[in-house]
Amino acid sequence: MATEACAQDSDAGASNVQPSEVDTVVVIGSRSGEATVLNSAAPVQVVSGADLAESGARTLSEALQSTVPSFSFPTSAASSNAASFVKGVALRGLAADQTLVLVNGKRRHASAQLNASTGVTKGAQTVDLNSIPLNAIERVEVLLDGASAQYGSDAVAGVVNIVLKESTEGSDLSAQFSKNAKGDGDTYSVGGSLGSTLPGDGFVTVSFDAWDIDATRLSTIDTRQMYFANDPRESTYDNRDWFYGSGASKRYNVFVNAESTIGWATVYGFGSYGWREDHGFGNLRQPNSDQTVRALFPDGFQPFLDIKSQDASATLGARFGSDSLGAFDLSATYGRNRVESVVWNTNNSSLGTASGTRFDTGDLLNVQSSVNLDWTHSFDVPVLSAPLQLAAGVTYRHESYEVFEGDYGSWANGGVRIIDGPNAGRVATPASQGFGGFSPDDAGRLSRDVEGAYVELENELTEKLRVTLSGRSEHYSDFGSTTNGRLALRYEVLPSLAWRGSASTGYRAPSLGQSAYSRTIPNITNGVLATNRLARVDSALARALGATSLTPEESVNFSTGFVWTPASHASLTADVYQIDIDDRIVLSEVLSGPLVTAALNAAGFSTFSGLQYFTNAADTRTRGLDVTGRYGFTFGGGHDLNFSLGYNRNDTEITARKPTPSVLAGSNLVLIGRESAGIIEQANPTSFVRLAADYSFDNFSAHLAGLRYGTYKTFHTSNPALDQSYAEQYVVNLSADYRFNDAFNATLGVNNLFDSHPDKVLPALRNPVVSLYSNLSPEGGAGAIYYARFNFSF
Repeated sequence: MATEACAQDSDAGASNVQPSEVDTVVVIGSRSGEATVLNSAAPVQVVSGADLAESGARTLSEALQSTVPSFSFPTSAASSNAASFVKGVALRGLAADQTLVLVNGKRRHASAQLNASTGVTKGAQTVDLNSIPLNAIERVEVLLDGASAQYGSDAVAGVVNIVLKESTEGSDLSAQFSKNAKGDGDTYSVGGSLGSTLPGDGFVTVSFDAWDIDATRLSTIDTRQMYFANDPRESTYDNRDWFYGSGASKRYNVFVNAESTIGWATVYGFGSYGWREDHGFGNLRQPNSDQTVRALFPDGFQPFLDIKSQDASATLGARFGSDSLGAFDLSATYGRNRVESVVWNTNNSSLGTASGTRFDTGDLLNVQSSVNLDWTHSFDVPVLSAPLQLAAGVTYRHESYEVFEGDYGSWANGGVRIIDGPNAGRVATPASQGFGGFSPDDAGRLSRDVEGAYVELENELTEKLRVTLSGRSEHYSDFGSTTNGRLALRYEVLPSLAWRGSASTGYRAPSLGQSAYSRTIPNITNGVLATNRLARVDSALARALGATSLTPEESVNFSTGFVWTPASHASLTADVYQIDIDDRIVLSEVLSGPLVTAALNAAGFSTFSGLQYFTNAADTRTRGLDVTGRYGFTFGGGHDLNFSLGYNRNDTEITARKPTPSVLAGSNLVLIGRESAGIIEQANPTSFVRLAADYSFDNFSAHLAGLRYGTYKTFHTSNPALDQSYAEQYVVNLSADYRFNDAFNATLGVNNLFDSHPDKVLPALRNPVVSLYSNLSPEGGAGAIYYARFNFSF
């Protein structure tokens, strides 16, 4: 298998194979059971599980980042808070929660962790791809089209369907080691799968992986000179080894997939359990800082954060039916994710010497359960030249989200006052430093019920024209109903050339995390305690500043393009698209100032000086182009050489903004500021190009891939002089594989062969974290990564 196979509209193959052998039947995009990546009415890209596993990537998200041209989810240059360790999926430059993730065609639950800080995932609650072992995957199907009418909420940019292995015999075991060129970031992993038969021509496949990822250091500043230049202890102070970079992580995942025929039904089930522990960090607190209890930390301190995530899911279903009644699929799915966080090597300065140095900051829990009944049938209709494919179904889903209170010291204001320095007499900063906990006001639970029904018609109206028409209606107990439709066409202009196009409406319901998440962020600003709060949108506090109930994002998606297959060993596809989204949900700016203070005081909330909340704040338009291609050669003696191309370009603009609430009329406050608008419009690379060559002969194969990430930009919250544009980045990945026998093969590779790095962040923006590289960088800041992978089959 190719180590870095490009996500193509067909699998790379040699020139002497037939089209039916290089085209792949896919689950997503059509319920007829006859759709393939080449005859689909919408762009579908497929990456095999073997190619993902052999890429040297540490997560499914990282593997897709370098293989799917439309995929965009940056590799964080610095993993500091809990949200930075969650690896999700984003397509076509849209938000990380605007792509639906399925496993074997069933909706996957999201992580409990919501990103309330910054970056392209700001405000998003995404599915965590870290919880899915690469060894469990047969292939990943990526539908690049609006598909809410087919699959429901979140499918605005597209759908990612992870198809699990179905092994009936044999086992495989792999081990991988990688190391950064600069000498850190050591990664050890083992994984494997075991397949066995079950009665009734059934199977059971058990897959697992275990990873131990060391930290990657990116700080090069002498912190002694930076923080203690004016401190009399500088000459004797032992320069602390404080950390900045990508935090360490450990994870263990197990996935089981099984199926068996029992009487008149085929019973199936799959489930997973994942455990992950991550290690984040906060900024250094100086010895003379008002945030430091000097009796506890006379030399200052750097807070550290331990995050534990437990993830579980289970699906049980049965397929049954007959030629006369059609095919039925009845299934039930349960998924949950719980995130626990502990901050240590810290203090709550408002508690003084009574403060602890370790606090449980509170837990987050997300639960999703659903029941689905799907039905498909084929009918002969006299006026139609081909059978009419009909699909319909009903669904029920229950969702809940809960925030659990942290330790008292993690959030409390103990009232201790500063005893010396310019702020003497003022109350010290409350809550645990680095990462504050959830207070009793933050704790709470929200839930909702969703009922829905869909219908889909598909027919070959002529030998050259296929039409698919889909409609779906769903009712949410918290905001009401929504109905959406989709029309997709495919017309064969020539035997080797086909046109395809689609038009659809879609939606994304606000996640329960966006509705339920809240927390208090205390800080000292100019010597004054300024307490900001991220408030629930339905709270009296948020309503005091004009917050209104969240409504679904609504979208309109147009796509058109062509598929050209001049030969069995060659194909080229190109698709242009436009996605309009109304009422896009974002996390507002922190609203503060005299009008805010007056409005909060009038409502009885004098404690807070600033407030932010989730709101339907903007309309956006995204336009782009996807191109994929391949060309293969077979030479004498069994030498094969295959070339592949992947290209994506997209541009997003804000077309309208929600006005500032009337209660703040006359102020210069806005719901979306410069930085947040920049994240929506210019935080993703403008383009992505991937050129790859795969060579194989006998037991040897070699793989070369060149990647080019386009420009992207960050905007300062208030100072345009600190806006920064980041140049293109070029990355080359190279690997070689040798199969010694039927049971053993080895791969040696290097990702980012020439040790390419993104532009460094402007020095004025690095204080105090010394953030050398932007967290928007698609490749992160680690540089070259060397790896060795060993595979055993038995």
